[in-house]
Amino acid sequence: RDSNMGHEVLLVDLAGTQNDLATHFGLSIVEDDDADGVTIDAPISAVFGDDWAFLRDNIDDLLDRMTFPTDEGPDLIPADLGLGGADNNLANVPLEERYQKLDGFVEDLVADQYDLVIFDLPGKEDNIALNGLFAARNVVAPLKPGAFERDQLQKLDATLDEISTDLDVDLGLALIIPTIISSQETLSESFVEYVTEEYPEIVGEPVTKTADIGNNQNAGRTLYAVPDDELYATGKRAREAYSANTEQLLTQLTDR
Repeated sequence: RDSNMGHEVLLVDLAGTQNDLATHFGLSIVEDDDADGVTIDAPISAVFGDDWAFLRDNIDDLLDRMTFPTDEGPDLIPADLGLGGADNNLANVPLEERYQKLDGFVEDLVADQYDLVIFDLPGKEDNIALNGLFAARNVVAPLKPGAFERDQLQKLDATLDEISTDLDVDLGLALIIPTIISSQETLSESFVEYVTEEYPEIVGEPVTKTADIGNNQNAGRTLYAVPDDELYATGKRAREAYSANTEQLLTQLTDR
C-alpha cells in the first residue's frame, strides 16, 4: 500500500522461521537450491553476528542480496534459521552495543534506499525484539477484541516506557489497530470503545472481520492484490481501513 503512496518500503521479518510475511506475499523460502522456491543468500541474522562489520564492508550489493521483491510493491527480508542463535549470541555482547545492531544496519545500508522500514517482531521480549524496537522507535499494535488482548496492550505500553527509560531511547506506541471487528458482536463494540477512550490520539480505523484476509493469505497475496469484484463487502471495508491506518501512521512518523 505504501509503495502506491510514493514510498519505497522494506519489510523485515524477525518474528520467527515460519516466514509468515514471505508466505503472505507468495514467496516460498527453501533450504535447498533444488527445491521449488527461493533460498536465502545473505540472512538477516548475520546483522547480529561478530562478522557483520566485515561482511558489510567487503561484500558488494549486500542489501540487494538480502532482499526479495514482492509483487505488491514492498521489498522483503525474510526471517532465517539463524535468528535463534543470534538471540543467544547477543547475550554476550556488551549492553551498550547489544540493542543497536539493527539500528546500525538501517543507518549503514537501508536508509539510502528506503523511505520506510517495517519490522515484524517476535511476541517475546528477547534480544532480537529489543533490537527491532530500538531501530523502529514507533510501535504498531494490531489487536483483536478480548480481555487478554486488552491486558497485553497495557503491558506493552508499560514495557515500552520501561525500555525507553532503561535504554535512554524514545519508544512508544504510534498506532493501535482494532482488528477482526464485527458490528454484530458486543465484544467488538466494547473493545473499540475501550481503546478509543484509553488511546484517543493513536487508535486507528477498526478493521472489519472478513474471510477475505485468510483466504488471500493462503493464496499468497494481500487484499491490495485482489480485484474489487473478487472481494466481499467486508473485504473492501477492511482494505479501506488498512489504507486509512497507513495514512494515519505516516502522519505520526517523523524522518530520522
